[in-house]
Amino acid sequence: VVQICIMNRILPILFLVIINLSCALYQDNEEPDIYFQFLDFDILKLGRTFSDMAISDDGKSIFLSDYNNNSILHVDVEKNLILANIVIVGSHPIAIDLNADDSKLAITHEGESVVKVINTEIMSIENSFPVSLMNMNDLIFVNDTTIILSSKTDPSCVTLNINTGEEFTQSVLNGEFAINTSNSTLFVATSSSLKKYNWVNNRFYQDPSISDPYGFVGNINHLIYNNEKDIILTCISDKENIANIQHVYSYNANDMTFAGKYQIKSPGLAVTITPNGERIFAAPKDSDEIGVFIIEFSQNTKLETNYYLSAGNLSKRGICIDPNEKYLYTLVNIPGDDDSFEPYNDFSFDLQRIKIN
Repeated sequence: VVQICIMNRILPILFLVIINLSCALYQDNEEPDIYFQFLDFDILKLGRTFSDMAISDDGKSIFLSDYNNNSILHVDVEKNLILANIVIVGSHPIAIDLNADDSKLAITHEGESVVKVINTEIMSIENSFPVSLMNMNDLIFVNDTTIILSSKTDPSCVTLNINTGEEFTQSVLNGEFAINTSNSTLFVATSSSLKKYNWVNNRFYQDPSISDPYGFVGNINHLIYNNEKDIILTCISDKENIANIQHVYSYNANDMTFAGKYQIKSPGLAVTITPNGERIFAAPKDSDEIGVFIIEFSQNTKLETNYYLSAGNLSKRGICIDPNEKYLYTLVNIPGDDDSFEPYNDFSFDLQRIKIN
């Protein structure tokens, strides 16, 4: 009986000793390798479907067109990411653009034939103009008083005077716009090639210089122009999914010749460039094995220089850089954010700010 009592007391102690020794055997004091710090970016939860974005020249404000909720969002990004204002506009705002001094934001709509102009100082609609186009796709300021509009279905573009509402039909093919603001030269990415139009006496005239054809029927995701390097950057995908598109493409603006390509291993959704034209940031459609990355390239060598981890899938027209080259801003669809009972809220995007090297 005494032996049994002793064993009953010793066994629990031995068990605890064995457990502690076993845990000690598997103790790992080695720090894990962390390649992407979460502190490198901030997220502003918005949960909306965006069609376009614009950043002010001072880098303090971002404007977003909320396609499904028929509104424009003003985000204050000077310090923290703060949703400062929401302005209800027309049906399905599809594209936005700021004028030269950032005092006006023009909005075109896919869901109705109207253009609205917001006074950005007070974030209020100051003008609304009916236009002849349907299913509008893009717009851009030609100068302080005139914008040009494109449509997915109408054959030609129109210009609109935002002071008088006067509209003129232009001999410009529809597509995605970029512009040289110093001389109002317009660049249009159509489904087949890039075209150039010169602004003379309130009319656009096609320049003889045209890019070589893509070789496939293109969907244009984004088009931008950099004045410093006089280059055009475009993100194109193949509408028929036949061509194996793996690059963002660049063209010389003076003669529309091919200037190079930046390999991202999938079609580009969006692209941005620093004001000096030295650094290019591309948002690919597909993810890497590890995640979704924004890829930085040297404009000079066309080679990758940095990778920035995105919080989720990226969006068409969904990237811009602040003029001081401190941050990238991207629209991201974070996995797991799409659970909603709202019938049109199937792609929920947030605003991500990424600190760049």
